[in-house]
Amino acid sequence: MLQRRTDGVMAVLLAVTLHLLFLLAAPRIAHAALPDDAAAEEHVRGVLTEEYAKAQYSEAKRKLVSELERCRRPGRCSPSVKAQIYIALGMVASQLGVASEAKNHFSNAFSEDPSAKLPERATPTMRTQFMESRVKGVVIPPPPMPAPTETTAAQLEDTSAPSPGAAPMPAAPTGKIPGWENNQAFQYASAGMNADLAGNLEGCIENDKKSLELEEKARTRLHLASCENRAGKLIDALKNTQKALKMGIDQKDAGVMRAARQRVQDIVPRVPHVTFDPPNGVTNLAVKFDEREVKGDLRKKFSVDPGKHQVHAEGTGNGNALSYDEEIEVKEGETYTVKITMKSRAPEFLTQGQLACMTAAKNQEDVLKCLPSNAKNLVVKLGLDMSGYTDNTHVHVASPAINAQVISPTAGWNVGGSFLADFVTAASPDIVSTASRAFVERRYAGTLGGGYKVGIFGLQANGSFSSEPDYLNLNGGGSITADLNDKLITPRLAFSHSDGTIGRNDTPFSNVPLYHLGDKRKLYTNSFELGVTFVMSPTSVLVVGGTMDTERGDQSKIYRYVPMFSPNVAGKIQAGVPADVVNANRLPYRPQEQLPNERDRFAFALRFLHRFSSATLRLDQRLYYDTWQTKATTTDLRYVQDIGRHLRLWPHLRFHAQTGVNFYRLAYAALTRDDGTVVLPTYRTGDRELSPMIGATLGAGARIALGSPEATTQYAITVQGDYMYSYYFNSLYIVQRQALYGSFGFEVEFQ
Repeated sequence: MLQRRTDGVMAVLLAVTLHLLFLLAAPRIAHAALPDDAAAEEHVRGVLTEEYAKAQYSEAKRKLVSELERCRRPGRCSPSVKAQIYIALGMVASQLGVASEAKNHFSNAFSEDPSAKLPERATPTMRTQFMESRVKGVVIPPPPMPAPTETTAAQLEDTSAPSPGAAPMPAAPTGKIPGWENNQAFQYASAGMNADLAGNLEGCIENDKKSLELEEKARTRLHLASCENRAGKLIDALKNTQKALKMGIDQKDAGVMRAARQRVQDIVPRVPHVTFDPPNGVTNLAVKFDEREVKGDLRKKFSVDPGKHQVHAEGTGNGNALSYDEEIEVKEGETYTVKITMKSRAPEFLTQGQLACMTAAKNQEDVLKCLPSNAKNLVVKLGLDMSGYTDNTHVHVASPAINAQVISPTAGWNVGGSFLADFVTAASPDIVSTASRAFVERRYAGTLGGGYKVGIFGLQANGSFSSEPDYLNLNGGGSITADLNDKLITPRLAFSHSDGTIGRNDTPFSNVPLYHLGDKRKLYTNSFELGVTFVMSPTSVLVVGGTMDTERGDQSKIYRYVPMFSPNVAGKIQAGVPADVVNANRLPYRPQEQLPNERDRFAFALRFLHRFSSATLRLDQRLYYDTWQTKATTTDLRYVQDIGRHLRLWPHLRFHAQTGVNFYRLAYAALTRDDGTVVLPTYRTGDRELSPMIGATLGAGARIALGSPEATTQYAITVQGDYMYSYYFNSLYIVQRQALYGSFGFEVEFQ
């Protein structure tokens, strides 16, 4: 009896134990590893670390759907692995902003594996969608992977049938789509995604752009950049990725920021660059890259898309029309240098000897020497000018002038000269303490110069003279230039010496009395100049330079007398007082002007010229200082606009401001001692041009070309007019001056 009970208990314990073992083993059997589990898990990890991390969401979705279809076949993958695929698909859908699709994938993951979890990289939005899906527990069948199709006979007959792989527009949704303001934008974005899944990158780009026109979405722009990137449009891909990154930063979207930064780091090293090696000896060079004009410095690198591109160039060499055409292929990450080698645009007219010469040429310069030369061996330029000046101080000037120049471009030499005559009439109120009598004065000036080019060096010499009744000046000097870095940098060094003799009007210079400190009738000036011309691009030139002038000798005007005042009266004199007030308050004596015998002048100047398609800008700026402590600034601006082939118009603006010399006074005080002697200021002047002042000029000009621009003889007329205004802050008699200047010129050029 006891034995039977013992056997029964043992049987029950054995049954319970076997049942427990079965229950414990059941989950393990249900989730046992299947043949494709390892490969599927590796596939999911690869998608998350590559396509997903780089925000290539459409490609990530395509790969995950394909892997899911394979895993759903019987006996291939365990439920937990399929759940991992669903989790990854839900993360992709969440990043694309399709919340309903993300929740569906998460629900399907729970149906496969109730213990499914999100990875650490999940965003807060994903976690919310994940939790909502767990609560609802809705299971949605996964989207089928489009199977490869073949074109049927019906499709061939029916031209309206969509082609295989095309991305049809999704049906218009009804109601408000969560996360979207514009349903049509959502439709285009979905069509772009479908096109991408079908491998139609152009359709992806087109639909994403239409979506962005209707509603700006960071993820849509990121997807657009992904399609552009894979289509080889790296420049557009980089721009759109940078826009998406900015939107992600503004919206504090960590997912977009992380993906966009990764994309930028991926694209930047792959963007190729192109630069040009322009030819020497070619003028008027114009280069086009893919039908777009290349502006600025040709040697500067610029970004392009990888692939094939067209380069076209035109120019002139030795008077011949030259051209260059080539198709280049640029690879990712490459810096491609296009060496432009110009050729004659009419090779059929070349002789056999010229063709043989070009074949044997070693460089571009040798090629140009082989071409027939239409260059002008000798160019002659003649000009006639007539200018006039008048102001409200009763100064009137008429100045006829003539100039001529002969240039040999091939031999590298030039010679030229000019002659000018000034006829001046004036009754200036600032010569003495009352208005002077009207006078007529003549001035003659002439220049002569020439130069020669020796290799890269240019030598120039010049001389000039200026003769007035009370002043004679002779000047001579020279300069040297050097063409460096393919003529892109040209330094210039110049020196000149001037010898001036000062006298009285209508009195021979030999009869002028010597001053008590010796012979001060002479004024010597030495000028030094250093400048550099920079060719910044085919259309921009910058010239910078500095000058130093040393003046030794007496510059005082012998006929200029300065009114003197007692110390208590001098401080009460105001600017602009008329001559009768001056005469009523001044002392009875009027000493001659006396200036320092030495003056050193320093100036820094720059000139910038830029050629637009039909206009030229010229800007000049000058800063000045001298040992008389004058400081000045001058700005000059011209904008020359081409009006057709025969007319050029330009406005002219100029502004000048300066401080006065350190010894300038509005009213000079003379001290009378008890013994009757008078103590005068050592230096004194009545020249208002040495006082603090500002000046402005407003004008315009025109150049009219007569005849055809292609003719061997060219004629032109130049007309210019300026209004000038000057204001003197600390001057007797006159505080402002208004003047008009005009000129008319005729020029001719022939060979």
